[in-house]
Amino acid sequence: MGRWAGWAARIAGGWLLIGLTACGGPAALTPLQTQYQREAERALRYHARGELLAALAACQESLRWAEIADDRPAMLTQELNIGALALTLGDWALAERSFQQAQHIAAALSDAMSGLQARLGLAQVRLRQDRFGDAQRAFEQALAEARGRDAVTVVVALNGLGLAQQALGQTPAAQAALAEAELLARAQGDPRLLAATLANQAALALRTGQVEAAGQALVEAVALDRTAENMPGLAHDLLLLAQVRRRQGETRAAQELARQARTILQHTGQPYPLPGVDDRPAAGR
Repeated sequence: MGRWAGWAARIAGGWLLIGLTACGGPAALTPLQTQYQREAERALRYHARGELLAALAACQESLRWAEIADDRPAMLTQELNIGALALTLGDWALAERSFQQAQHIAAALSDAMSGLQARLGLAQVRLRQDRFGDAQRAFEQALAEARGRDAVTVVVALNGLGLAQQALGQTPAAQAALAEAELLARAQGDPRLLAATLANQAALALRTGQVEAAGQALVEAVALDRTAENMPGLAHDLLLLAQVRRRQGETRAAQELARQARTILQHTGQPYPLPGVDDRPAAGR
């Protein structure tokens, strides 16, 4: 089972994504395997173009065929993918159901890393449900499990932990977690992972009144997500940068950034305004 895109935590209130994965499958596919593989590949193409609703539908169709074939590894892959997409699209109930199902399948398959991904996804759902204490404990447990095993998962857990700590008012701890996440993300060389971490740092900086620092982090995050053509992440970056420009008195720049973000959100199918992102109009808008 090959990995496609990495995990990424997201901004203001916690945005955790599991990158879509595709099943490799045997050299000669059976008719049922061909069906769910075809849908999985369609989901990857839709996701690459930022068409998240279409990607979700393709993942759900792939899951249906995997269930018919009773292919547990393929079912696990698609449950994780559906959970990730549901998080991005703001459907917390679907995300929770999918991650719970993925957790059960992973346990049956003794797939520890997929089980950890499912638990991280559930921790993100807890953040969206404002269950910050539960989320903090889940991220701390995942971080302890991931250290020394998978650097990307460590970065994701640190981002999630920082978001939970931020929500609980534990600002110094949140800053420390996100600083460590940034160092590890830069070492990984994954632009999406680094952009997400920078966006999380910027959200915290805005919350503590460090507008200039937030702007610097977001300019880099925007550049990274544009290069990677990561449209869901880019929309978040742009909305946060619009907040920065508004606070700096740059009304027209803030309006243009918000306009760009709305265009992307409309394309991807993400909710608008985004949960946890202040999108009040700039003065004179």
